Amino acid sequence: MKTFFTAQLLEWNHQHNSRTMPWKGIKDPYHIWLSEIILQQTRVEQGLPYYERFITTYPTIQDLAAAPDEAVFRLWQGLGYYARCKNMLAAARQVVQTYEGRFPDTYEHIQSLKGIGPYTAAAIASFAFNSHHAVLDGNVFRVLSRYFGIDTPVDSTAGKKEFAALAQELLPAGQSAVYNQSIMDFGAGMCKPQQPLCHQCPLAGKCVAHRQQIVALLPVKSKKLVIRKRYFYYIVLDYKGQVFIRKRTGNDIWQNLHEFILLETPAPMTAQELQASPGFEALLQKVSYTVQGISPAFKQQLTHQTIHSQFLLLSAAKKPAIADYMAVPTKQLDNYAFPKTITDFLENKSLGLF
Repeated sequence: MKTFFTAQLLEWNHQHNSRTMPWKGIKDPYHIWLSEIILQQTRVEQGLPYYERFITTYPTIQDLAAAPDEAVFRLWQGLGYYARCKNMLAAARQVVQTYEGRFPDTYEHIQSLKGIGPYTAAAIASFAFNSHHAVLDGNVFRVLSRYFGIDTPVDSTAGKKEFAALAQELLPAGQSAVYNQSIMDFGAGMCKPQQPLCHQCPLAGKCVAHRQQIVALLPVKSKKLVIRKRYFYYIVLDYKGQVFIRKRTGNDIWQNLHEFILLETPAPMTAQELQASPGFEALLQKVSYTVQGISPAFKQQLTHQTIHSQFLLLSAAKKPAIADYMAVPTKQLDNYAFPKTITDFLENKSLGLF
């Protein structure tokens, strides 16, 4: 069964796999690493233009390591999960400082780089150096759990060990790169999460889930995802063509990005309720202002939380001093990196802003 699985998968890849991506088949570890980091928790369609921009702007890992943080964050802007960008910069500088600019070529050394876990290290090691390491991403979990009928939760310690051992056992000697790419492409295009193409699948005859009609039940996850709702109200305080922003320093997904004056509330509020709240008054102590308007609501869906945002536009009569915030000319806002919700707001030309 295992030998048949590997042989059929490689045959499918050779005869029918038409999935194309610019990083497929290349051996440059820098390009492979960039693609893997950009595609973490990101759809290929969304990540592709970012990959191409990074390769164009920073052709080598030395170029990326030498780049100013702010410029790299600006290029990453809109991709989300900014810790990836921070770790990417740190890893590039590690390669330059520790490995003299040469990307490490062993699984262990690759995994020692900032932001690289077992999956990414296996992908780089196998694709760039054809090392004998199996990748284990969501596509691989799904294919293996369905074909072999494994109902051990993929997010459990036992499940991760079981799937890792099986994936490694299936890996053909000397063909790790092509096999790993094959199984990921197979999961993405054939054994899809919803509406898998079982009627076209060359593995269907021996697939346990298909034979037992439990395809929709696999893979199993033990943890139920809880989505947290958050309500952000940004105060865009203008004084003679300048607005107040700050860089976030907290250890969250927006660390090192900039934002307007922020008031987070536990529930939605009207503009009037917001202005009457203690938090609003505390932020704008002794500031004389007039309200210019309030934006429509913006929504950003993240893995574990939904961000609901609105922007209250104020005009100050005198230049205020807002603790921790700096006044920046509106024409220079493009020089700063912002979270996606704020960039959506700034790019919405129908609002007639600035």
